Amino acid sequence: MSARALHPAGLAALALTLGLAACDRPAPRRPHLAAPPPGVAEFGLSAVGAPLAPVAPPAIPAPAAAAPVTWDRANQVFLFKGQPLRAEKLWTFEGATDGFVATGGEVAPADGLGMTYREVGADPILRSPRGLNVDGHVRTLVLVRVVRTLAGTGWDGTLYYATPGHKESAAFHAKPVFGGDPPLNTPTVLIFDMKHPAAGGADWTSSLIDQIRIDLDATGGGEFIVRQVAIAQDPGGLIPEPAAAKP
Repeated sequence: MSARALHPAGLAALALTLGLAACDRPAPRRPHLAAPPPGVAEFGLSAVGAPLAPVAPPAIPAPAAAAPVTWDRANQVFLFKGQPLRAEKLWTFEGATDGFVATGGEVAPADGLGMTYREVGADPILRSPRGLNVDGHVRTLVLVRVVRTLAGTGWDGTLYYATPGHKESAAFHAKPVFGGDPPLNTPTVLIFDMKHPAAGGADWTSSLIDQIRIDLDATGGGEFIVRQVAIAQDPGGLIPEPAAAKP
């Protein structure tokens, strides 16, 4: 039947039928942009493909090298390659503090071998007795064997010293070449090479040493057991050669 034969009422009915049929058809699909996969920014791209500034990974501090020195408890000596180190001064703190005193801290004999050192002040300091009279030319190593029993809030690890010619000061100090920032509950030997101090040049090796001062943590709150302290002779081969200066 042609459209000419349709009554106007029929045309209206046909239009209604076609409209209902169109409603039954699915709507046309629109393109869907998926969200960028996780981690896009990690590879240097933003969500729209623009480059991002690289994000540096968090720095992981390198662990301090373990000292190649051990403590021989039976013979009460430090050993290097199985041979005893020659120590002019050796403190073992057997039931005593051996004349060591603390500023900003407290010292007391520890249970067993050693001395408990509690850091309670803002700048805790541990000092040896005075009048050591050590020939710095011959005895160029200072060894401090400790066990950290309570974490503090900031490692320092500096050795100062006094001579008949000068008091302790920042102009004369050394940092450990082995054993910095001891982990908890781990016996650690700090070794200071006084032939190559951080400051002072050849002062140690040309002086008589009157007293040493050990700053373990920079602030209070920590606690150590100081097992032994020694001022000893370098046997050779123990201290790494200093890096050559760049031209």
